[in-house]
Amino acid sequence: MLYRFFHLILRFWMRIHFKRIFIQSLQHVPRKGAAILACNHPNSFLDAIVVALTLKRDIHFLVRSDVFRKPLAAAILKRLNMIPIYRLEEGAENLERNKGTFDLCNSILDKGGIILIFSEGNCVVEKRLRSLRKGTARIWLGAMEQRGWTNPIPVIPVGINYTHPYYFRSELMLNFGKACVFGDLEAIWRNEPAKAIRLFNEVLYDGMRRELLIIPDHAADEGTEVLLDFCRSEVRYPILKAWYSKPFRFAKEKQSLERLFAHQSSEKIVHDAENTGKAIRKMGIPIEYFGKRVPSWQTVFLMLGFLPAIFSLILHAITLWLTQRAVRKTKFHPKFRSSVMFGMAALSSYLMYLLLTLALLLIDTKFILLLPFLPRLTYLSVLWWDQLQLRRARIQVEMWRRQAPEIAETIIHNREILLLQSGFTKLHRKT
Repeated sequence: MLYRFFHLILRFWMRIHFKRIFIQSLQHVPRKGAAILACNHPNSFLDAIVVALTLKRDIHFLVRSDVFRKPLAAAILKRLNMIPIYRLEEGAENLERNKGTFDLCNSILDKGGIILIFSEGNCVVEKRLRSLRKGTARIWLGAMEQRGWTNPIPVIPVGINYTHPYYFRSELMLNFGKACVFGDLEAIWRNEPAKAIRLFNEVLYDGMRRELLIIPDHAADEGTEVLLDFCRSEVRYPILKAWYSKPFRFAKEKQSLERLFAHQSSEKIVHDAENTGKAIRKMGIPIEYFGKRVPSWQTVFLMLGFLPAIFSLILHAITLWLTQRAVRKTKFHPKFRSSVMFGMAALSSYLMYLLLTLALLLIDTKFILLLPFLPRLTYLSVLWWDQLQLRRARIQVEMWRRQAPEIAETIIHNREILLLQSGFTKLHRKT
């Protein structure tokens, strides 16, 4: 019940936290029966949240064991379908306890459940796929051995891609690949377990990599992100639509990255893009808004939404304060920033909605009708603030072009040249 309650209230919050959510090939996840979801791990606890909220089926998560140390936390996490997995980093003496974890996973799979596991083992915020650990292979091979190698359990590679993983109102691309085909591993597992695990991981690695945006070198991260933002700023989206199921966005970006890093001058292009991005940021303009067109209806929307947006801002004053305080505590561990932001903002907002409704019920019982309306008011207000930021960025660009026309025109020209040189295909201007 606790799992379903959080699923109910947090699913809507996804469209508040993320500007857009692209879900690709969800049909590859079976509607019933056992399955293992093997996922990359770029953004801490938020990764498990977004996968769970996307699926209608209940799923069980394998989570690092150190978060279960406190009895109260352990009790809550277990009711949210979380299972501790013991890693070498948490003490070699605990590794033997994984036998109980694997037995529990086998039991869940026998009952037709779904298990989500982050096959890389730990979280690193990057657009790369690291070496896979043995856990996913051991769970699958052990479960198949237990069921006599009949009725294969599908292993679904899952790719989580964030545009800007640290920030509020980023975008999410969540891809579910086709079930991996591992061939006959029965005899190999019986005679050479290490080889069976290696062969399993090779197949799974290829499957997961197909579902991810890959920047091959850490040194190219910043410049490549600038190029992606330049490309994304060309796209127009319906303002009220947050969820998308067509694969156009991921396919275009993956194709663009592959073309870029196949280019002989990719290192120079990325370096030039990084410098161009720094020049734009120096002017105080967010790169994702630079060059983005202002829609014709924006002025009317900003005028009509002014009072509701201000009311929502006042209403969420305490929520914003609590969230900012919580996020500041992650400065030494930034990979938790987005997870803390999502969880604190959502739970404190829903608590505020409930308390406000209870207070108004003392005046009139009809105010109960406000409860489902309040999250939607928050959503509309967030859309209003998005458009306000776009308008502010456009004004800054125009002021910049008047104050330093030569510099501005040079940077604008460089942006267009970089998009052409990199081989990035501009996305469709209207989706």
